[in-house]
Amino acid sequence: MRYTPAGIAVIEFTVNHASKQKEAGVVRQIIFDLPAMAVGQAALAIAELEPDSAVKLTGFLNRKSRMSQQLIFHTNRIECI
Repeated sequence: MRYTPAGIAVIEFTVNHASKQKEAGVVRQIIFDLPAMAVGQAALAIAELEPDSAVKLTGFLNRKSRMSQQLIFHTNRIECI
């Protein structure tokens, strides 16, 4: 975790997702890793989690930076499941 010059907590982490989804009547195994970040209270909550915790994240996708094409998930809300 790091802090901005204004003292706001920021954390970057990786989301590991695995599920089964139905597409065109066929069940597919979905597995991927997604870079993510959280700011403020969400960052503090993520920092307290154990690795491999099962959570539901709410947020949005955006480019990592203005000049990058890499996507990163910006987490707004965390729920332990």
